[in-house]
Amino acid sequence: MAYIGNKPADTFHSTAKQSFTPDSSTTAFTLNHSVSNENEIELFINNVRQEPGTGKAYTAAGTTLTMNGTPQTGDDMYVIFQGKAQGHHFIPPTSVQGSHIHTTFDLTGKTVTLPAGTLSHSVSKAVGDASTTAFTIASGRTVNDLLVFVNGICLVPTDDYTVSGTTLTFVTAPAASAEITIRVLPK
Repeated sequence: MAYIGNKPADTFHSTAKQSFTPDSSTTAFTLNHSVSNENEIELFINNVRQEPGTGKAYTAAGTTLTMNGTPQTGDDMYVIFQGKAQGHHFIPPTSVQGSHIHTTFDLTGKTVTLPAGTLSHSVSKAVGDASTTAFTIASGRTVNDLLVFVNGICLVPTDDYTVSGTTLTFVTAPAASAEITIRVLPK
C-alpha cells in the first residue's frame, strides 16, 4: 500500500508528559518546558481534561502553570505538551545502499574533526650506502600503503621500489649518505 512520509513501523513518536504531586495548598507549578500560553499544554486531573484560560481551570506562561483552584492531595495531575513530540526514526538495516550515498562532499567552509589517532602514520628513516637495496618494513603493507622519499624526492611505487612481505626493495640502491624516509600510511 502506498503512503506519504515515513513508514509507520519505522517511526515512533510520543508526546512530552510531566506529572505533578498536588498537596492541597499549591496553586503554582513549574513546567519542564517553557510555553507561550496555556493553549500549548493539556492539563489532566484524575484523567479529566481541564479547560484552559483566564477564569477557567488554569493559565500558563513561561514555565509557570497557575491553577484557578487548588488540586487536592492524592489527585493524579499531569500535563501533555503540545508540539513537544519526541520522535525516534528507525532506519531498516537494508534501506541505505550505495545509490543513496553521494560520492562527493562539499566541505567548503566546514571543519571536520576526527577522533584522535584516526589518521596516524609511522615514519622510519635509513641512510643509503650505494649497495643496499632491501629494507625491512612492517608486515601486511603494499606499495600503495607507503610513501618513500630519497633525499626529499618522492619515489614512484613499482617503478622505483617494490614490496614483498616485510621487505621494501629499491630498483636501484640509494647513493651513499642518501637520506631515506619511509612513511607508512594509515589503513
